[in-house]
Amino acid sequence: MPKICIISPSLKLGGIERALTTLSQEFQVLGIEVHFITCLRDDHFYQLPNGIELYEPTFKRTASKMNKLLFYPRLISYIRKTVRRINPDRVLVFGDWFSPITLLALLGLKFPVYISDRTIPNYTFKFPIPQLKKWLYPKSAGFIAQTQRSKEFKEKIFGKKLKIQVIPNALPEFDKKQQINVEQQNKIIYVGRFAWEKDPEILIRAMDFVAKKNPNWVLEMAGTGPLLNPMKALVKELNLDSNVVFLGNVNQVATLYQSAKILVLPSVVEGFPNTLIEAMSFGLPCICFNDIPYEDIITPQMDGYVVSERSAKLLANAINEIIGDDALRESIGKNAQTTVQRFSKEKIAQKLLEFMKL
Repeated sequence: MPKICIISPSLKLGGIERALTTLSQEFQVLGIEVHFITCLRDDHFYQLPNGIELYEPTFKRTASKMNKLLFYPRLISYIRKTVRRINPDRVLVFGDWFSPITLLALLGLKFPVYISDRTIPNYTFKFPIPQLKKWLYPKSAGFIAQTQRSKEFKEKIFGKKLKIQVIPNALPEFDKKQQINVEQQNKIIYVGRFAWEKDPEILIRAMDFVAKKNPNWVLEMAGTGPLLNPMKALVKELNLDSNVVFLGNVNQVATLYQSAKILVLPSVVEGFPNTLIEAMSFGLPCICFNDIPYEDIITPQMDGYVVSERSAKLLANAINEIIGDDALRESIGKNAQTTVQRFSKEKIAQKLLEFMKL
């Protein structure tokens, strides 16, 4: 039986963790022996299926200066010893920090390592990550680009030194217990962190325009983060208390998708926008800006809307257009459900195994 070792930052709530746990389950279904290593010892949000061996470090990362000095050497040693003990046919690791660290940890060993960055290609990391990538990425067995934009960016840097394949994220399978009949309401939803890279402010300011034209529509915002309180203050400043609702963390996100009519993803930065494909799988018309790599997911005006300029007014215009045309909203939603079938976990897992020659 082929054996794969997956290396993840942790099992806490996060995009990388979600992608890797989804793939782990599907690899197991396809007859692969899966071993799962975490680099950070944290509380578990995601659970691995029975039969997948989990390895976690005994040490933790903290904010102390001494810990920062010792953590990564200990992590490198831990990854090297654990992978040698597992003795896998392939190693798969996601993350701009953990991909170069894994390559460094396994330097000189026989294991083919497949890597993937998970943020936007041109994001500037601090020393030593860019330097380690430049040195170590050509030593990988292959690089998995989430989008065509990512592939083209890496090709400019590495040329033919890096074997690259575009393989997007898999659409996760939602808990069947969450799949209940929920009546759609006149609401727009936002699902994400309240942080600068998600730019929730522009959506709230757009809602100021939307509410004037469609006062019976509500924006529900799910998530937490450093900008949550400033955004609550902005809602009060704009007198939008009756049109904007803050939900905090939402466990049953499927119910949220089912109850809404539009999703807006106003992000400035996305490696691969998982929220888009999740919402589209529920038949939601989605709106985003062209800052993010939408080309691999949305065909504008066919299965979603893409706003070409970062403007609250233009975003509001797109929202109002979809609100005002029931037939358009239904058509875009149906097309979206068809589009995301290509992101099924079965298809994505199979593409990865083919790329890794397993």
